[in-house]
Amino acid sequence: MKELFEALPQVPFDRAKRYNLLDTCYVWHMLEHPKERKRMKARGSLAITSFTAKELEYTKKKVKSSDKHALREFLKESGVVIISLPVEPGQVRKEKAFVASIEPELLQHIPDASDAVIAAVALATKSDLYTKDKHHLFTAELENFLNEHNVWVYH
Repeated sequence: MKELFEALPQVPFDRAKRYNLLDTCYVWHMLEHPKERKRMKARGSLAITSFTAKELEYTKKKVKSSDKHALREFLKESGVVIISLPVEPGQVRKEKAFVASIEPELLQHIPDASDAVIAAVALATKSDLYTKDKHHLFTAELENFLNEHNVWVYH
């Protein structure tokens, strides 16, 4: 799987703009629902972050083999790009510093820095965020905050 992520087009964080940004939970959800996968492919301008790619590598151990296969297919044929970030999962201090460098107030809305990373990327790149994380990312409070910055959250 790692080699597949490495083969995808990489976009430097400072050059990324206006993508349909997929978080880890949403990717796994989409792979279980073929109609959703087809809809997202048609939408185009799809991106995941290098942070999300690492999370997908880690969480793939816990999913069905059919979902792993669907992930490989999706990555090969969807045109998804990877937005390269200077932070990786598990680096809590770096995660917090990264988020704070983009929008310090964001950590007040999302207490878990690893969840805040993708919201910070969405803010910085003016990308729409697709998530299934109802605990931290898809909350009315956060949605209102992001909407004020012209970033929309879809679930």
